[in-house]
Amino acid sequence: MSDYLFLANVGDEIINSVSLSKFIPNRMSRTEAEVMYKVGVYTQLFESTRWKKIDEIEFNAGNNIILNSNDYDLCVGQLAVIIPIGMSVGLKDEYETLPKPLVRKLDLSPVNERATISFTRGNAFSSYQGEFPFQMSRIKGTFLAFDPLMQDKNKTIKTKIVFINIYSNKLDEKESFELIVANSNSKEKLASKEYVHNSACIIDFQAINNIELCFYSKNTLGIPIFVSYDDTGYLSVEHTHPPSEYFWNNKFKGQQILKKNWLSQLP
Repeated sequence: MSDYLFLANVGDEIINSVSLSKFIPNRMSRTEAEVMYKVGVYTQLFESTRWKKIDEIEFNAGNNIILNSNDYDLCVGQLAVIIPIGMSVGLKDEYETLPKPLVRKLDLSPVNERATISFTRGNAFSSYQGEFPFQMSRIKGTFLAFDPLMQDKNKTIKTKIVFINIYSNKLDEKESFELIVANSNSKEKLASKEYVHNSACIIDFQAINNIELCFYSKNTLGIPIFVSYDDTGYLSVEHTHPPSEYFWNNKFKGQQILKKNWLSQLP
């Protein structure tokens, strides 16, 4: 497995950060404890199909690389993709196709190549371990998720649905797509937002009591993040698992059937 990481400007004074370590958490005892690499940070303007390098960082004397969204001049909804890459690789200033990220696996032991993805607002902080898989970035696909985490929230709490979409292959042009929030039972559309490839689609959404929600796009894959906050210092970040996690055996076949059935009924 090899993975990208990401930063996004989600607005409302919320700062998105990523922390990467050079240490390998799972390895054989005879294997080196760390792997040296650097990261390239690339962004793609909403109207552009070319990736531009905005940073290149090495570990130097430290054990971690920490990147913050407010260190870069990102518009709300603009995405910065972080690429772990070998030290000897010369990164170009521009790409049409993003380089494949480094595989940080050193022996036969399975390695989770996630990083700490965090959000802060004032003194409030919340984080999770995440990534954007390289293989997922090569497929346009479709997206479907369900989330009971957004039910029965205090009315003072605001929630941002942040949909991270990365497509690493070459694009000939930018198209406009739609992320939709719907009532899972009635199939009624409750909210929607247009987005393009390689952006963070953000929907500000107030949870509705006793309604089970689904989130979908019939045009691209993506990872949904739910950032909930208020003005008293509360901040919580949640993310859903893909539909394949609902199945024990033949996960991707099950996901295919689930998506086909649901997306054919949703508006």
